[in-house]
Parts: sequence; structure tokens; C-alpha cells
Amino acid sequence: MTSETLLRRLRALRAMTTANGCTEAEAMSAAAKAAEIMRDAGLTENDLEIGEASSPSKSKGRSVAADLWPVIAFCTNTDSIVLIDGDSVSVNFVGREPGPEIAVYLREVCERAIKRELETFKAGNYYRRRRTLKTRRRAAENFVLGMVLRLRRRLLELFSPTRSDAARAKAVEALGQRYPAMSKRKLRDRPIRNTEAVVQGLVAGERVPLNHGMTASDAAPALADGRAPA
Repeated sequence: MTSETLLRRLRALRAMTTANGCTEAEAMSAAAKAAEIMRDAGLTENDLEIGEASSPSKSKGRSVAADLWPVIAFCTNTDSIVLIDGDSVSVNFVGREPGPEIAVYLREVCERAIKRELETFKAGNYYRRRRTLKTRRRAAENFVLGMVLRLRRRLLELFSPTRSDAARAKAVEALGQRYPAMSKRKLRDRPIRNTEAVVQGLVAGERVPLNHGMTASDAAPALADGRAPA
């Protein structure tokens, strides 16, 4: 049984209460079983609060769009890590539920929007008028930079009411315990070399529909743009 499977089982057992429709005998039996499992596995109450969610990535964290990952983690009171196993790359978010799931869906929404808007930008006259591969690459990078800057500001504003320094600190601590050998990625300087491309990126970033990424009940994930995962 994997650790996440074990935690899901424990959460299910602890949800078996009289308030949720169980008989008193069923609730007491479930509580006793949960306590036994926690004792045998050496788990604490804090372990039950902390979850982890993962999403595959084509980037190893060096792209301009990847600068959003730590911002998303900060906004959702989680911490993030890029895991690389051969050709397989994933971005994992750790923190109090439902933060990790919200972070994963926000990342997917933002990256899909960036990809879509970048394709539109490349089909436009401004990009096509760039004469060399170097100037086109620079324009594309600065367009994405503009989107990232605008999305960053919007995410920070959107999640300001639910930000918690205490929850974030627990997430940082939990990530360090789960991945003790990790090294933190330093954000690279992103110089602005094409102001027009940045401006177009800022405008595109404003067009992306954003919300907290979950339904009101937090029972099922819903993408911030209202669509199911691709």
C-alpha cells in the first residue's frame, strides 16, 4: 500500500461519522481502525492534513512559463518541486488539502492558456515580421514573459484572501521532509528585449479566465476555465 493510498484510506475512515450518516457503532469501529493504522504506520495528525498532487511536465523548470510554478505554490499555501526521472518530468505540489489539487489544476490552466495564446501570437503580423530566428525566439520569449507577469499579479490578487503563512510554512516543512535531498531552483533573470511582445503578452494574460480552481464544495476539481482536463 503506497503512502498516498494509506492516507486516502485513513481520511475515508475518519469521514465515517454519525454526522455523515454512519451508526454510532460504525463510527466507533472506523475511528478505532484509523487509530490503529496511524499507530502502526507512525503517522501524526499533521500527516493526514498534508497531501501531494503531481502533474506531468515537458519542461524541467527552466522555461519562462515555469516561473509561475512557485507563484502558484505560494498562492495555494503549498510548496513545489520538479521531479526528474530519466525522460519523465513532473511538478509536484505538497501542502494541506485541497491546496495541492488546486495548484495542479491552476498550473494546467495557465500553461494551456500560454500555449494557446503563443500560437495566436506567432500567427500574427508582428511575429511574422521578425526576420531572423533569433529575433523571433526573443519575441516569443518576451510574449510569454508578459503573460507570466500578468498571470502572476492576477493570481496573487485572487488568492490573497485565502493565503496563510502558517499553512505555507507547514507545506515547506513537509516538502523538505519528503524530499530531503532536494535543491531549490533559483529564478533566472528575464530581461525585456522586446517591449511590444511583452505588452501583447500582458494583454493576453488578462484574457485568461481564472478562479480558485475548485467547486464551491471542494468535492471535485474543476478547471479554472470551466473545462475538463485534456
